[in-house]
Amino acid sequence: VFQVFWESICPSASNLVYWTKAQRMGHEAFPSPSPARKIQLIDELFIYCCRVAAGLREQVISDIFGVSVAMVSRTIITWANYLFFVLGSVPIWMSRQQIGSSMPENYRLFSPNLRVILDCTEIRCESPTSLTLYSEIFSSYKSTTTFKGLVGVAPCGAVTFISQLYTGSISDKEITKKSGILDLLEPGDVVMADKGFTIEDMLCSVGARLIIPPFKFAKQFSKQDCEKTQAIARLRILVERVIRRVKENHIWDSVVPLT
Repeated sequence: VFQVFWESICPSASNLVYWTKAQRMGHEAFPSPSPARKIQLIDELFIYCCRVAAGLREQVISDIFGVSVAMVSRTIITWANYLFFVLGSVPIWMSRQQIGSSMPENYRLFSPNLRVILDCTEIRCESPTSLTLYSEIFSSYKSTTTFKGLVGVAPCGAVTFISQLYTGSISDKEITKKSGILDLLEPGDVVMADKGFTIEDMLCSVGARLIIPPFKFAKQFSKQDCEKTQAIARLRILVERVIRRVKENHIWDSVVPLT
């Protein structure tokens, strides 16, 4: 898998402009590629994977490859920015035809027009010294400072939407509004989410419909509400499994610095 991914990005990676040079050049239209480095490009990608997936410290990586910590740091920052732009330009939103042809039978029986399953995830970050910034980043749900993102998954399990990261205090409704996913939905689409997504009015404005577990208004759920809650939970767990795979990258084992 690593080799196949490398072969797909190798042509553009050969024109990489490294982080320090990019900072010096600013917004120059056509910067020349950086000169050859001590480490081969494929090994630089491997260094990035060691940091992100395996969670190895920069000092450990520098010892393994026999280079300075500063060089490891610059390499990781360069590849993080490069992959953000390259992979961010790949269209991952699936068409209705693609959704329909790949939809598992249990989803088709429950809601044949289901387009995306939404959920938010939070990443723990450093606490700022500014009280104003602290109040924006503080998440009442996690009881700590976090960055928050919105993830959308197709019924087949493919990730079809990833938002930017927002401050931890943002609500599920507000992040849905700001993320841009509403612009991708079409009339007749169905969106599945948990109870925190009170976005029915926003979906109605684009002709879409919301499926969330029922709220309890009496002392206990009716039999129908219990069965509906269980059915939605069994289907919605797909997005939580996808988020778990993201969180298994060991770079999240430590607190994310604000820088």
